[in-house]
Amino acid sequence: MVQNRQDFTKSMMNTLRGGADNLTLADQNEEGANLLALNTRAQLATSALSFASQGDQQVLQFLR
Repeated sequence: MVQNRQDFTKSMMNTLRGGADNLTLADQNEEGANLLALNTRAQLATSALSFASQGDQQVLQFLR
């Protein structure tokens, strides 16, 4: 009976450990994707501001 409990406990620990590992990996993947999306948005915003600034500068040159 003690051996059955030990086997069950080891099996349960392995199952829980595997599930916890899977959750950790999923969270890291999701956070990595979120970080990539935020970096891409920041780069696009920087490019948009640069283009807008260049356009304003060109308009000012034409007005001189």
